[in-house]
Amino acid sequence: MRFTYALDYMHDRPSTARSFLFALGLISVLSLSGFLIVPLTPVAHAATTPPQPFYVSTTGSDSRGNGSESSPFATITHAVSLAVAGQTVIVESGTYSEMVLITKQLTLMSQTSQPSSTVINALGQPVGIAVIGPASNGTVVEGFTVMNANNEGIFVQNSFNVVIDNNFVSNNGLNILPGLGESKGIQLTGTSESTVAGNTVVGNKYGGIGVTDDGSTDASWNATAAPSAGIPAGTSSPGDANLISGNTVANNHPNHCAIVISSYNPGEGVANNVVSGNTVVDNQNGVIIAADTPDTTAINNTIIYNNILNNGEGGVIVHSNAPGDVVTSNSILYNVISGDGYLPTLEGVIVGGEGLVPVADTSIIGNVFQNENIAVQIVLGTNTMVGGNTIGATVKLAYNGTVTQITSPSSGETSTVTAASGRSTITQTVTATQATTTATINGSATTTTTTTTVTTSNGGLTFSLALLTAVATLIVGLIAGMIVRPTREASGK
Repeated sequence: MRFTYALDYMHDRPSTARSFLFALGLISVLSLSGFLIVPLTPVAHAATTPPQPFYVSTTGSDSRGNGSESSPFATITHAVSLAVAGQTVIVESGTYSEMVLITKQLTLMSQTSQPSSTVINALGQPVGIAVIGPASNGTVVEGFTVMNANNEGIFVQNSFNVVIDNNFVSNNGLNILPGLGESKGIQLTGTSESTVAGNTVVGNKYGGIGVTDDGSTDASWNATAAPSAGIPAGTSSPGDANLISGNTVANNHPNHCAIVISSYNPGEGVANNVVSGNTVVDNQNGVIIAADTPDTTAINNTIIYNNILNNGEGGVIVHSNAPGDVVTSNSILYNVISGDGYLPTLEGVIVGGEGLVPVADTSIIGNVFQNENIAVQIVLGTNTMVGGNTIGATVKLAYNGTVTQITSPSSGETSTVTAASGRSTITQTVTATQATTTATINGSATTTTTTTTVTTSNGGLTFSLALLTAVATLIVGLIAGMIVRPTREASGK
């Protein structure tokens, strides 16, 4: 009813009009007085149904298939291009010779969940799988072998809450274009609160797993490594609160290292990352936390519960490299560190490195050291807190450098490290009891004796060097059957 028509209607029928106005006034008074409760009929909304998965098969067709299980596509790239945000792409067993570029939120998974059966062969491609930009936040990649890329096997840039899970990443970095930044088998650049978990990363030529910030100092990945790949330039953002957990990282050399948390961009930095529960065996170096270019930061990162064995120079390195760097409040807790040194030096932990600015407030607590020339080498560090470490008889020197504070966890002292990112949450509580330490300071020859009992909230932690060495030997032996071992060269990280 039009408004003018309603007025005409009430003018022609005064009794009806008076009744209408009286009723309207009564409703208004009752409503304002709180006496009238008008039941509201809920508006019906259609339930949001997730889109059906797309399927990909080596026997499928991009031109004739519709992406269903009975009529799959032939390439992952085609399925990803047609998928909508939130959709799942399921890849059947086989080998797919392509590069996969994801710029929307997807779940990309193998049908079998067995990496050995579903292979992305990126030979000649800039990268195997690239997850790019904020529109891809929440993407999941799991269950693939990714191999033979020129640069990264799996590359994540400027995204949030990405999960890289249960992949086998090998023999990538075949034709790296040199420059700033990192090009690991799995690389997170300018990416935060993401999870890299349960992957096997072996035999990559430029290292294993990397976390860096992104920004003006880095030449854009698009311009340097993949000018024709359709990957946009990166934007300034930190590498913050990522979880690197439960991976096996082995035999990644001759260039660079197993796991690297590093900053290259002023104003961004790497902070609050957790490296937990990984097995790191036979790499150029083990785990690194670093600020690499002037005025960059690496703050409050934690390396905890890892088995770090038989790496080239150092098991763990925390260092600054340039004026204005801030490397502070990083922690190395409850790791097994052993046998680092096919290069001339054998050092379990190195603090300070090559930088002109001291590394500050590093905590090195509760670790087990074996088969090292020096358990902890402090080159340039302030307020390095060391205590509760087990120094094995095969370690020639416990601590070399200036240790400004030695702490031992008192009976019942508890510390908790929590990392929540992607689909994974780790909460680990460590209780050290009856820990006593007599330390070697500044290279003086004294005996170090440590007795430490460690329990954890997730069922206990037992340090058995013989078992770990056997496992490491098995891993390297298995890898040797799959990967041609490159000539070792001592360079970089």
